[in-house]
Amino acid sequence: MILAPRQCVFLTAAGCILLIVVTLYRYSPIASDRKPEQSASSSSPASPTRNASNSTLGVSLPFPIHKTCRYQPQDQFQAIFALSAGPSWRTRGLLAAANLTGLEITLPPQPPIPADLVTAFQALGDSVHPTRGASKAWLAHLDLIKHIHQSNLDTALILEDDVDWDRRLRAQTPLIAAAVRNLTHFSPTEDNNDAPYGRAWDLLWLGHCGEYWEEGIETVVFDDPTAIPHAQYSGWARGYLARLPDCRRAVYRSYNPVCSFAYALSRDGARKVLELVGGGGDEAFDIAVMHHCRAGRLECLSVVPEVVHQYFPAERFGVKSLVDVGNGEGDGSREEDFEAVMGSTENILESARCRALWRQTCLRE
Repeated sequence: MILAPRQCVFLTAAGCILLIVVTLYRYSPIASDRKPEQSASSSSPASPTRNASNSTLGVSLPFPIHKTCRYQPQDQFQAIFALSAGPSWRTRGLLAAANLTGLEITLPPQPPIPADLVTAFQALGDSVHPTRGASKAWLAHLDLIKHIHQSNLDTALILEDDVDWDRRLRAQTPLIAAAVRNLTHFSPTEDNNDAPYGRAWDLLWLGHCGEYWEEGIETVVFDDPTAIPHAQYSGWARGYLARLPDCRRAVYRSYNPVCSFAYALSRDGARKVLELVGGGGDEAFDIAVMHHCRAGRLECLSVVPEVVHQYFPAERFGVKSLVDVGNGEGDGSREEDFEAVMGSTENILESARCRALWRQTCLRE
Protein backbone atom coordinates (compact mmCIF):
# COMPACT_ATOMS: atom_id res chain seq x y z
CA MET A 1 0.00 0.00 0.00
CA ILE A 2 1.28 3.43 -0.91
CA LEU A 3 0.77 6.13 1.78
CA ALA A 4 -0.11 9.71 1.03
CA PRO A 5 2.56 12.32 1.94
CA ARG A 6 0.40 13.62 4.85
CA GLN A 7 0.15 10.10 6.30
CA CYS A 8 3.94 9.64 6.06
CA VAL A 9 4.52 12.84 8.00
CA PHE A 10 2.01 11.79 10.66
CA LEU A 11 3.56 8.31 11.12
CA THR A 12 7.08 9.73 11.22
CA ALA A 13 6.11 12.21 13.92
CA ALA A 14 4.31 9.53 15.92
CA GLY A 15 7.38 7.27 15.72
CA CYS A 16 9.68 10.02 17.01
CA ILE A 17 7.35 10.79 19.92
CA LEU A 18 7.21 7.08 20.85
CA LEU A 19 11.01 6.82 20.73
CA ILE A 20 11.38 9.85 23.03
CA VAL A 21 8.87 8.44 25.53
CA VAL A 22 10.63 5.06 25.64
CA THR A 23 14.02 6.72 26.10
CA LEU A 24 12.80 8.92 28.93
CA TYR A 25 11.17 5.97 30.67
CA ARG A 26 14.26 3.85 30.36
CA TYR A 27 16.77 6.35 31.73
CA SER A 28 14.74 8.31 34.29
CA PRO A 29 14.72 7.38 37.99
CA ILE A 30 11.74 5.30 39.09
CA ALA A 31 10.23 5.61 42.52
CA SER A 32 10.38 2.44 44.54
CA ASP A 33 9.56 1.31 48.03
CA ARG A 34 12.80 -0.71 48.09
CA LYS A 35 15.67 1.15 49.74
CA PRO A 36 19.20 0.69 48.40
CA GLU A 37 21.49 -1.36 50.59
CA GLN A 38 23.67 0.69 52.93
CA SER A 39 27.30 -0.14 52.24
CA ALA A 40 29.94 -0.15 54.95
CA SER A 41 31.64 2.78 53.24
CA SER A 42 28.59 5.05 53.21
CA SER A 43 29.08 8.21 55.21
CA SER A 44 26.77 9.27 58.01
CA PRO A 45 26.47 12.99 58.81
CA ALA A 46 25.35 12.12 62.32
CA SER A 47 28.37 10.01 63.20
CA PRO A 48 31.69 10.53 61.37
CA THR A 49 33.23 7.67 63.36
CA ARG A 50 31.00 5.28 61.38
CA ASN A 51 33.25 6.03 58.41
CA ALA A 52 35.97 4.12 60.23
CA SER A 53 34.14 0.96 59.20
CA ASN A 54 34.47 1.58 55.47
CA SER A 55 36.76 -0.24 53.06
CA THR A 56 39.81 1.80 54.07
CA LEU A 57 38.87 1.84 57.77
CA GLY A 58 38.31 5.57 57.69
CA VAL A 59 41.95 6.35 56.93
CA SER A 60 41.06 8.94 49.54
CA LEU A 61 42.29 6.49 47.06
CA PRO A 62 44.15 8.19 44.19
CA PHE A 63 46.11 4.95 43.63
CA PRO A 64 45.35 1.62 41.94
CA ILE A 65 44.00 -0.93 44.40
CA HIS A 66 43.41 -4.68 44.37
CA LYS A 67 39.64 -4.51 43.99
CA THR A 68 37.08 -2.30 42.27
CA CYS A 69 36.21 0.79 44.30
CA ARG A 70 34.77 4.27 44.21
CA TYR A 71 36.89 7.26 45.16
CA GLN A 72 35.30 8.92 48.19
CA PRO A 73 37.55 11.84 49.10
CA GLN A 74 36.44 12.68 52.61
CA ASP A 75 35.48 9.52 54.47
CA GLN A 76 38.53 7.30 54.56
CA PHE A 77 42.21 6.61 56.22
CA GLN A 78 43.00 8.04 52.81
CA ALA A 79 44.59 4.73 51.84
CA ILE A 80 45.76 1.39 53.21
CA PHE A 81 49.21 0.35 51.98
CA ALA A 82 50.95 -2.97 52.45
CA LEU A 83 54.72 -2.96 52.82
CA SER A 84 55.85 -5.83 50.61
CA ALA A 85 58.92 -6.98 48.71
CA GLY A 86 56.71 -8.69 46.10
CA PRO A 87 54.21 -11.51 45.53
CA SER A 88 54.54 -14.41 47.97
CA TRP A 89 52.55 -16.48 50.47
CA ARG A 90 52.48 -13.32 52.57
CA THR A 91 50.69 -11.15 50.00
CA ARG A 92 48.39 -13.92 48.76
CA GLY A 93 47.08 -14.49 52.27
CA LEU A 94 46.89 -10.76 52.91
CA LEU A 95 44.76 -10.13 49.83
CA ALA A 96 42.54 -13.13 50.62
CA ALA A 97 41.86 -11.65 54.06
CA ALA A 98 41.27 -8.21 52.52
CA ASN A 99 38.79 -9.66 50.05
CA LEU A 100 36.93 -11.48 52.83
CA THR A 101 36.61 -8.35 54.96
CA GLY A 102 36.09 -5.86 52.13
CA LEU A 103 39.29 -3.87 52.64
CA GLU A 104 40.93 -1.97 49.80
CA ILE A 105 44.68 -2.49 50.08
CA THR A 106 47.34 -1.08 47.77
CA LEU A 107 50.70 -2.84 47.36
CA PRO A 108 53.06 -0.23 45.88
CA PRO A 109 56.15 -1.65 44.17
CA GLN A 110 59.01 -1.52 46.65
CA PRO A 111 62.02 0.37 45.30
CA PRO A 112 65.29 -1.59 45.20
CA ILE A 113 67.50 -1.10 48.24
CA PRO A 114 71.20 -1.26 47.21
CA ALA A 115 73.47 -3.33 49.44
CA ASP A 116 75.87 -0.39 49.89
CA LEU A 117 73.00 1.77 51.15
CA VAL A 118 72.10 -0.89 53.73
CA THR A 119 75.71 -1.01 54.89
CA ALA A 120 75.92 2.77 55.18
CA PHE A 121 72.59 2.96 57.02
CA GLN A 122 73.76 0.39 59.56
CA ALA A 123 76.69 2.61 60.49
CA LEU A 124 74.64 5.73 61.20
CA GLY A 125 74.32 6.91 64.79
CA ASP A 126 76.64 6.90 67.78
CA SER A 127 76.20 3.69 69.74
CA VAL A 128 73.15 1.56 68.85
CA HIS A 129 72.98 0.13 65.33
CA PRO A 130 70.42 -2.09 63.58
CA THR A 131 71.29 -5.48 62.13
CA ARG A 132 71.51 -5.78 58.37
CA GLY A 133 68.03 -7.28 58.12
CA ALA A 134 66.56 -4.61 60.41
CA SER A 135 68.31 -1.90 58.36
CA LYS A 136 66.76 -3.16 55.14
CA ALA A 137 63.30 -3.30 56.74
CA TRP A 138 63.79 0.21 58.17
CA LEU A 139 64.67 1.61 54.74
CA ALA A 140 61.61 -0.10 53.23
CA HIS A 141 59.36 1.59 55.80
CA LEU A 142 60.97 4.94 55.01
CA ASP A 143 60.42 4.46 51.27
CA LEU A 144 56.72 3.82 51.79
CA ILE A 145 56.35 6.76 54.18
CA LYS A 146 58.08 9.01 51.62
CA HIS A 147 55.51 7.83 49.06
CA ILE A 148 52.69 8.78 51.45
CA HIS A 149 54.26 12.17 52.21
CA GLN A 150 54.83 12.97 48.53
CA SER A 151 51.21 12.03 47.79
CA ASN A 152 50.05 14.59 50.37
CA LEU A 153 47.57 12.17 51.91
CA ASP A 154 45.63 13.30 54.95
CA THR A 155 45.98 9.87 56.61
CA ALA A 156 47.29 6.47 55.60
CA LEU A 157 47.46 3.03 57.20
CA ILE A 158 50.57 0.88 56.69
CA LEU A 159 50.39 -2.90 57.08
CA GLU A 160 53.26 -5.36 56.90
CA ASP A 161 52.39 -8.04 54.35
CA ASP A 162 52.35 -11.04 56.71
CA VAL A 163 49.74 -9.61 59.09
CA ASP A 164 46.28 -10.80 60.03
CA TRP A 165 43.23 -9.25 61.66
CA ASP A 166 39.84 -10.27 62.96
CA ARG A 167 37.19 -10.79 60.31
CA ARG A 168 35.12 -8.23 62.27
CA LEU A 169 37.74 -5.48 61.93
CA ARG A 170 35.32 -3.09 60.30
CA ALA A 171 33.12 -3.33 63.40
CA GLN A 172 36.14 -2.68 65.64
CA THR A 173 37.44 0.48 63.98
CA PRO A 174 34.44 2.79 64.66
CA LEU A 175 34.84 1.99 68.37
CA ILE A 176 38.55 2.80 68.13
CA ALA A 177 37.82 6.03 66.24
CA ALA A 178 35.39 7.17 68.93
CA ALA A 179 37.95 6.35 71.65
CA VAL A 180 40.68 8.29 69.81
CA ARG A 181 38.43 11.34 69.52
CA ASN A 182 37.59 11.05 73.20
CA LEU A 183 41.20 10.66 74.34
CA THR A 184 42.47 13.57 72.23
CA HIS A 185 39.55 15.80 73.27
CA PHE A 186 38.75 16.37 69.61
CA SER A 187 36.31 19.24 69.08
CA PRO A 188 34.54 18.77 65.73
CA THR A 189 33.78 21.81 63.62
CA GLU A 190 32.21 22.20 60.20
CA ASP A 191 35.72 22.22 58.68
CA ASN A 192 37.24 19.22 60.45
CA ASN A 193 34.38 16.85 61.26
CA ASP A 194 35.16 14.64 58.24
CA ALA A 195 38.05 12.89 60.05
CA PRO A 196 36.78 9.71 61.79
CA TYR A 197 39.76 9.61 64.17
CA GLY A 198 40.08 13.36 64.61
CA ARG A 199 43.31 15.16 63.76
CA ALA A 200 45.16 15.45 67.06
CA TRP A 201 47.65 12.60 66.52
CA ASP A 202 50.69 11.72 64.43
CA LEU A 203 50.74 7.93 64.64
CA LEU A 204 48.07 5.41 65.61
CA TRP A 205 49.55 2.03 66.57
CA LEU A 206 46.87 -0.54 65.62
CA GLY A 207 49.11 -3.58 65.27
CA HIS A 208 52.01 -4.43 67.59
CA CYS A 209 53.39 -7.32 69.64
CA GLY A 210 52.91 -5.70 73.03
CA GLU A 211 52.55 -2.44 74.92
CA TYR A 212 53.14 -1.27 78.49
CA TRP A 213 50.40 0.09 80.76
CA GLU A 214 50.15 1.26 84.35
CA GLU A 215 47.81 3.26 86.57
CA GLY A 216 48.00 6.98 85.91
CA ILE A 217 48.14 6.72 82.10
CA GLU A 218 45.14 8.56 80.66
CA THR A 219 43.15 5.78 79.02
CA VAL A 220 39.85 5.34 77.24
CA VAL A 221 38.43 1.84 77.79
CA PHE A 222 35.44 0.58 75.84
CA ASP A 223 33.41 -2.60 75.43
CA ASP A 224 34.48 -4.77 72.52
CA PRO A 225 33.31 -8.39 72.38
CA THR A 226 36.02 -9.14 69.81
CA ALA A 227 38.86 -8.31 72.23
CA ILE A 228 41.05 -11.27 73.23
CA PRO A 229 40.46 -12.42 76.85
CA HIS A 230 43.49 -12.03 79.12
CA ALA A 231 43.76 -15.80 79.57
CA GLN A 232 44.27 -16.29 75.82
CA TYR A 233 46.65 -13.39 75.21
CA SER A 234 50.15 -14.33 74.07
CA GLY A 235 53.31 -12.30 74.41
CA TRP A 236 55.58 -10.37 76.75
CA ALA A 237 52.91 -7.75 77.55
CA ARG A 238 50.40 -10.17 79.08
CA GLY A 239 51.09 -8.93 82.61
CA TYR A 240 50.52 -5.32 81.61
CA LEU A 241 47.31 -6.18 79.75
CA ALA A 242 46.05 -7.91 82.91
CA ARG A 243 46.00 -4.51 84.63
CA LEU A 244 43.24 -3.40 82.26
CA PRO A 245 39.62 -4.66 82.35
CA ASP A 246 39.24 -8.10 80.76
CA CYS A 247 37.49 -8.55 77.41
CA ARG A 248 37.59 -4.82 76.71
CA ARG A 249 39.82 -2.66 74.55
CA ALA A 250 41.76 0.49 75.41
CA VAL A 251 43.34 3.47 73.66
CA TYR A 252 46.05 5.53 75.34
CA ARG A 253 49.20 7.50 74.59
CA SER A 254 51.95 5.17 73.46
CA TYR A 255 54.69 4.32 75.91
CA ASN A 256 56.43 1.13 74.78
CA PRO A 257 54.78 -0.43 71.70
CA VAL A 258 57.00 -2.94 69.90
CA CYS A 259 56.68 -4.24 66.31
CA SER A 260 55.27 -2.26 63.39
CA PHE A 261 52.61 -4.70 62.15
CA ALA A 262 50.11 -1.89 61.49
CA TYR A 263 50.25 1.84 62.09
CA ALA A 264 48.37 4.83 60.72
CA LEU A 265 50.03 8.16 59.99
CA SER A 266 48.55 11.61 59.68
CA ARG A 267 49.98 14.04 57.12
CA ASP A 268 52.09 15.75 59.79
CA GLY A 269 52.95 12.40 61.31
CA ALA A 270 54.46 11.10 58.07
CA ARG A 271 56.67 14.18 57.78
CA LYS A 272 57.75 13.99 61.42
CA VAL A 273 58.65 10.28 61.21
CA LEU A 274 60.83 10.95 58.18
CA GLU A 275 62.58 13.81 59.98
CA LEU A 276 63.06 11.94 63.26
CA VAL A 277 64.02 8.41 62.18
CA GLY A 278 65.17 8.93 58.60
CA GLY A 279 68.78 8.93 59.76
CA GLY A 280 68.83 5.56 61.55
CA GLY A 281 70.78 5.31 64.76
CA ASP A 282 68.71 2.85 66.79
CA GLU A 283 68.03 -0.87 67.17
CA ALA A 284 65.18 -1.02 64.61
CA PHE A 285 62.54 1.14 62.94
CA ASP A 286 59.81 0.36 65.48
CA ILE A 287 62.13 0.94 68.44
CA ALA A 288 63.25 4.30 67.05
CA VAL A 289 59.64 5.42 66.50
CA MET A 290 58.67 4.19 69.97
CA HIS A 291 61.46 6.23 71.58
CA HIS A 292 60.23 9.41 69.87
CA CYS A 293 56.66 8.61 70.92
CA ARG A 294 57.72 8.20 74.53
CA ALA A 295 59.71 11.46 74.42
CA GLY A 296 56.68 13.34 73.11
CA ARG A 297 58.25 14.30 69.81
CA LEU A 298 55.53 12.25 68.12
CA GLU A 299 51.89 12.22 69.22
CA CYS A 300 51.30 8.45 69.27
CA LEU A 301 48.32 6.41 70.43
CA SER A 302 48.25 2.66 71.07
CA VAL A 303 45.30 0.29 70.73
CA VAL A 304 45.42 -2.48 73.35
CA PRO A 305 44.92 -5.35 72.77
CA GLU A 306 46.12 -4.86 69.22
CA VAL A 307 43.69 -5.43 66.33
CA VAL A 308 46.37 -6.51 63.83
CA HIS A 309 49.03 -9.14 64.46
CA GLN A 310 51.54 -11.24 62.55
CA TYR A 311 50.41 -14.52 61.00
CA PHE A 312 52.82 -17.42 61.49
CA PRO A 313 53.05 -20.37 59.07
CA ALA A 314 52.93 -23.76 60.78
CA GLU A 315 55.87 -23.90 63.17
CA ARG A 316 57.24 -27.23 61.93
CA PHE A 317 58.31 -25.62 58.64
CA GLY A 318 60.68 -23.17 60.31
CA VAL A 319 59.71 -20.20 58.15
CA LYS A 320 61.81 -17.11 58.91
CA SER A 321 60.83 -13.45 58.97
CA LEU A 322 62.25 -11.17 56.28
CA VAL A 323 64.44 -9.53 58.93
CA ASP A 324 65.91 -12.93 59.80
CA VAL A 325 66.38 -13.68 56.11
CA GLY A 326 68.13 -10.33 55.75
CA ASN A 327 70.44 -11.37 58.58
CA GLY A 328 71.47 -14.44 56.60
CA GLU A 329 69.40 -17.09 58.43
CA GLY A 330 67.73 -18.51 55.33
CA ASP A 331 64.00 -18.75 54.64
CA GLY A 332 63.31 -22.26 55.93
CA SER A 333 61.04 -24.40 53.77
CA ARG A 334 59.90 -23.65 50.24
CA GLU A 335 56.58 -21.85 49.87
CA GLU A 336 54.97 -24.77 48.07
CA ASP A 337 55.70 -26.98 51.10
CA PHE A 338 53.85 -24.90 53.70
CA GLU A 339 51.58 -22.35 52.02
CA ALA A 340 48.59 -24.73 51.88
CA VAL A 341 49.02 -25.75 55.54
CA MET A 342 47.21 -23.57 58.08
CA GLY A 343 49.39 -21.68 60.53
CA SER A 344 48.27 -19.44 63.40
CA THR A 345 47.87 -15.85 64.60
CA GLU A 346 48.33 -14.61 68.14
CA ASN A 347 45.70 -12.48 69.91
CA ILE A 348 43.17 -12.43 67.06
CA LEU A 349 40.04 -14.38 67.94
CA GLU A 350 38.63 -14.90 64.44
CA SER A 351 41.44 -14.70 61.91
CA ALA A 352 40.45 -13.18 58.56
CA ARG A 353 43.41 -14.83 56.83
CA CYS A 354 42.60 -18.33 58.08
CA ARG A 355 38.88 -17.85 57.51
CA ALA A 356 39.54 -16.79 53.92
CA LEU A 357 41.99 -19.61 53.15
CA TRP A 358 40.77 -22.51 55.30
CA ARG A 359 37.37 -21.44 56.68
CA GLN A 360 38.67 -21.87 60.21
CA THR A 361 39.92 -19.84 63.13
CA CYS A 362 43.60 -20.21 63.99
CA LEU A 363 44.23 -18.51 67.33
CA ARG A 364 47.74 -19.34 68.47
CA GLU A 365 47.64 -20.83 71.95
